[in-house]
Amino acid sequence: MMARLRWFLVFLLLLGPGGLGAVEIVDGPQVEATGTTATVRWKLDAPAGGMVRFGRNAEALTRGEKSDEVAAEHEVRLDRLSPGTRYFYSVGTARRVLQEGSFVAGGGASAAASDGPEIPEKPAAKADGRGREPAKPARSGPSTEKVPAAKTPAAQGAGAAATAPPARRTWANVATLRDHYERHGRDFASPSAEEYAAQAWRFLERAKAEGLPAKLDPEGTLRVWDPKTRSFAAYTREGLTKTYFKPGSPDYFERQPGRPVRLKPAAAGDRP
Repeated sequence: MMARLRWFLVFLLLLGPGGLGAVEIVDGPQVEATGTTATVRWKLDAPAGGMVRFGRNAEALTRGEKSDEVAAEHEVRLDRLSPGTRYFYSVGTARRVLQEGSFVAGGGASAAASDGPEIPEKPAAKADGRGREPAKPARSGPSTEKVPAAKTPAAQGAGAAATAPPARRTWANVATLRDHYERHGRDFASPSAEEYAAQAWRFLERAKAEGLPAKLDPEGTLRVWDPKTRSFAAYTREGLTKTYFKPGSPDYFERQPGRPVRLKPAAAGDRP
């Protein structure tokens, strides 16, 4: 009996809070890539196990490395990389993906980025013949800098009635949509992953119209917060959704990296 109890306690320790309740990333991930190795670092809001999955194809992260301990701060080393090659990765626990991005092996420090344009376009996304224009790098400036309206396809206003484009054109990495929906869809009573992605798109449209609090970090990730509904979302510089949920911590947004910015409503002449 005592042996079973000890094994159960060890199981709970290894499982960590991430297996019993949602944990979220509060800092990072940051990637330092040098030659044939890369080090991924991130910080959670509670102790949990850590896992990095990576590969050359965003749709197939076939390799993985675990963190050595259950902790809030993680550091995982990736070996046997090909210099100059772009790798896609996800960080999280053994059961959950918390965030994804990409880096170039041998690219030096701060080569990590979770930008949508780095993920290969699916054929369906090109069906309408519209090519995405690469985003211009973010300029350093005062905290009052205005963020230009994201050139999301077929933008049609800010309210809940706005018709959202399909998820394949609004979600940064479609391969992660199902996981995000299963973890956070209930926060918004989303009946499907497609509707969950549409709600995230409409949230950004409303945020621009109402001037909701927002932060922009050096990697180009835009984080938006609605203090009334306690909704939080993160987007690429182009307005593609990375995540959308309701944090359990009341000061979650304050602890996010980045400088405060003012969101700019989409102009009538903006082209998708």
